[in-house]
Amino acid sequence: MTRCLRLIAALFLALIAQAGGAFGAAPVLLVLSEADAIHQEAAAAITAGLPLEAEAEQLFVQALAPEALEKRRVVVTVGSRAAQAVAELAPPTPVLHALIARASYAQLPPAHRTAGRSAIFLDQPPARQIALIRLALPEIPRIALLSSPASEEMADELAAAARAQGLDVVGARVDADRELFVALQRVFAEPAVLLATPDPAVFNGYTVQNVLLTAYRRRSPVVGFSPAYARAGALLALYSTPTQVGQQAAEAVRAVLRNGSLPQPAAPRRFEVAVNANVARSLGLRLPAAEALTRSLLRQEQGE
Repeated sequence: MTRCLRLIAALFLALIAQAGGAFGAAPVLLVLSEADAIHQEAAAAITAGLPLEAEAEQLFVQALAPEALEKRRVVVTVGSRAAQAVAELAPPTPVLHALIARASYAQLPPAHRTAGRSAIFLDQPPARQIALIRLALPEIPRIALLSSPASEEMADELAAAARAQGLDVVGARVDADRELFVALQRVFAEPAVLLATPDPAVFNGYTVQNVLLTAYRRRSPVVGFSPAYARAGALLALYSTPTQVGQQAAEAVRAVLRNGSLPQPAAPRRFEVAVNANVARSLGLRLPAAEALTRSLLRQEQGE
């Protein structure tokens, strides 16, 4: 019910903003990749977190035209398609990208020379991901990483965080879909925990079932980056909800409206954990409840 109310509120505010367009452009423009519940939920959280005096307009990427970006104080994209479309137009306005992977952000065209850009990533911080593995699977000493050229930096950071916690790391690079099978055979030569990252070149709708099935056959749990991964067969998922990302994006927009400056690109601060109990039983693993893992991670990050 709460989610439905948020979506209705977002659509209502968008209609008001569009109706008010005749009197001048709203200072905040939200560009959404899709009209689905995920993108609408993030947009609703962003809109709800803005100052009362900050009018926001919302449109979908299919309707984006260069003139829609004019006379804005900040443009917020929600999703990678919207990020790509806005980046290609290079508006002379600060742009904040939300619900985007670091790998996708790294491949965007350069920003306008007089404007800044930033992002709230989908990717969880490496230390948080490794901490989850140590909490949930302390008996498994090895992690596996798959990366494309765009996500090599993230893979290197994950590997460093894992080694700092005494874990062994095996990695493989995937430059094309046809290389995925060989890469999986390499990283699963021995059982390991596979950390899936939001790199669409490696982990996408065409590859996910192959990855999950191969991992299961090799008795190797997978940690995904969305609740959909846990539902599909990953043992664990560490993720931030669209509302959590949207709330953090709203904080960044408020900073722009106050002083004209975007904060640095950042990982999401708030997060949740999902556990697939059926997969855990099949692998003979006993895990704490998802809520307990979330609380433990939070306490660790707060230094308790």
